[in-house]
Amino acid sequence: MNGIVNVFRVALLLLTIVGLNKAFAWGDDGHRVVGEIAWHYLEPQVAGEIQLLLQRANEPDLAESATWADRIRSNKRYNWAAPMHYINLSKEWTSYVEARDCPAAGCILKAIKQFSQILGDRNRKPEERAEALMFIAHFVGDLHQPLHTGLYSDKGGNDIQVQFLGIDTNLHALWDIHLVSRIVSDWHSYAREQTEKISTAQRRLWQSTTEAQWAQESHQLAHKLAYTSEYELGEKYFLRCQESVEMRLRQGGVRLAAVLNRALGEGGINIADN
Repeated sequence: MNGIVNVFRVALLLLTIVGLNKAFAWGDDGHRVVGEIAWHYLEPQVAGEIQLLLQRANEPDLAESATWADRIRSNKRYNWAAPMHYINLSKEWTSYVEARDCPAAGCILKAIKQFSQILGDRNRKPEERAEALMFIAHFVGDLHQPLHTGLYSDKGGNDIQVQFLGIDTNLHALWDIHLVSRIVSDWHSYAREQTEKISTAQRRLWQSTTEAQWAQESHQLAHKLAYTSEYELGEKYFLRCQESVEMRLRQGGVRLAAVLNRALGEGGINIADN
């Protein structure tokens, strides 16, 4: 038993070394899960158009493209996109007002809106629309990670140091990486299993809500579950949060499909002619 625990701690340490400084929401596998679930709910003509756009971007599928916005964060040409991965909100926040809540540099809610408009504009170059698609695929996933609506004072939990099963990390990275890594081992199989758990009634309910409401859900979960005064966290904290983590992955996938279906639902185009 001790050997298994030690192996898990080494794995967590490696994840911390590789991913801690950048604190990518959900980690790559979490974003792949969201993208793969979304693919399951796309309208056929929308899926066809997305496939053509992803070919232009040299991306194999929607699931992998959902990791792109993190992959380019080391590219200085995309520094302008960094503030679009999150929105900082006060603990007492109740509703979204863009002029008040979204800085001039941008925020995740404004980004999803803007990139959806670009994606749906068939007069734009396919390369621009493909990039917008990949930003959307990532940002919808980000928005469902509660600490991407966290407090400005602690940078969404990045400044809150904790230990998880004896490994030094921070609260944001704990949600981005460590909780998901304990749930998802094979992202493709996991995503397929999640689609079987989503009822038609749930899908319709989740897709009937707005991006601002998704932020409200994350904000509530951040202060109900994610934020903690404890330093040493372990199995008890994981079990308390597990159901919500899995629900947010499912909701992110279903809602990503809704965003893409709305943006592209009027029919495809012949990208080769552009």
